[in-house]
Amino acid sequence: MRTILALILIVLVSAAALFFTDHPGTVTLIWQGWRVDTSVAVLAAATALIALILWLGFATLAWLIAAPRRLARRRREGRRLQGYRALTDGLVAIAAGDTRSAERLRLRAERHFQASRLDVPPLTRLLAAQAALLRGDHPEAHSQFTRMLDSPETEFLGLRGLIVQALKAGDDATALKLTQRANELRPATAWVLQSQLALETRAHDWRGAKRTLDAAIRRKAVTPEQGARHHVALLLARAAEASHEGRSGEALRAAATAHGLDAAFAPAAAAYAALLGDQGRAGRALKVIEAAWSRSGHPALAQLYDRLLDAETPTIRLKRFERLVELRAGDPESHLAAAAVALSARLWGEARRHLDAAGAAGPGPWPQRLCRLMAELEDGEHQDAAAARRWLERAHQSPPDPVWVCDVCGAEAARWEPLCPNCHSFDTLGWRVPDRAAPRVVAEPGRRSPAEAAAMLELSHALVLTAGPSAAAAGKAAESATRESGA
Repeated sequence: MRTILALILIVLVSAAALFFTDHPGTVTLIWQGWRVDTSVAVLAAATALIALILWLGFATLAWLIAAPRRLARRRREGRRLQGYRALTDGLVAIAAGDTRSAERLRLRAERHFQASRLDVPPLTRLLAAQAALLRGDHPEAHSQFTRMLDSPETEFLGLRGLIVQALKAGDDATALKLTQRANELRPATAWVLQSQLALETRAHDWRGAKRTLDAAIRRKAVTPEQGARHHVALLLARAAEASHEGRSGEALRAAATAHGLDAAFAPAAAAYAALLGDQGRAGRALKVIEAAWSRSGHPALAQLYDRLLDAETPTIRLKRFERLVELRAGDPESHLAAAAVALSARLWGEARRHLDAAGAAGPGPWPQRLCRLMAELEDGEHQDAAAARRWLERAHQSPPDPVWVCDVCGAEAARWEPLCPNCHSFDTLGWRVPDRAAPRVVAEPGRRSPAEAAAMLELSHALVLTAGPSAAAAGKAAESATRESGA
């Protein structure tokens, strides 16, 4: 549009020049005894020149009048830029763990902003809170995070800091309330959904955790595979709670649903079969265990199978365990389970046959359970204390048997539970051989699992994602400072 207007102006001026050239005419001016005779073109040029001189004079005068204001504004802009530089450098100092420099830069940033007659950006509170945390002044950090809630730009960051402090203090109730508020602000944030799920499970709010888990799956904060596993864990937790409170029907339905979602998960099959047995449906319970055993030979299934057959004679019990051996003939766990039943029935020959099939006749190394069963066999069948002692020594030298191990803290559990008994993380127990040489995280008052530590303030990501206009301004200031310094 500016180009079109310029072309139109050029055309008009050219047309006027051509018109006056073709029609020169004369103009006579008489003023104070003076007479001036000239052409129209010369008069027009003189008028334009006088107008230009007057415009330049007024423009110069206006520039001189506005100069003090302009200089003051430039000075304020310079102080504002220096304030953002100090704020950015302070955040870098926080990332480097330099508390003293961070505090000094925060004070410098506040002075620059106050000198520029601007409100101190809310991000300085984040800098102050982080500096307080680094020097161990948790009350001051809590005060700064609380003040951040008053600004829409930093409310989410303030909530995050308060959540971390509540988790460290062991105040799960406050942390859950703050997490729910953060979820209202940013429902698609992964760490919010994950933290809320962890806190709701710790509070045994299984229904609330189910809603949060569904939201986390929709928002892709949890993968579909993790979500399916967590659903099973939540159902088993609900089944255990309902059974404890005497709601057997609800407990059975929840366990049946969990088993239907993952029939190969031994704790789900065991819970379902146990509830069936409690309701007098032992036949159905045995079939559930046999179906689960065909997918995964887990010792907990064999123990429950043995308990359900407790009223049977030893011979019948051993025959039923032969059924498990048929289902998984190549699995040593099947033979170990049958051997344990044979030993309890003092059927030494059958016990030795199954132990040999489990690997006792091989060169080793032998599992600890096999060594202990062989020691019991040698002592029971031949009263051979020396042979029994040799097998017990082998058990001591053998690698440990698989147990339930927490993926977060490394703690071992005798049975599967939805929450780790040590760090209280949700659905983190896995069946495997423990690495007892690896360091373990010991649960202490105020100490939380690494899953909860994911809620710690990650400054660079938090500034970009949640801090709003102030962060944008700080980023622009840092970019400008970088250009000017030639870095």
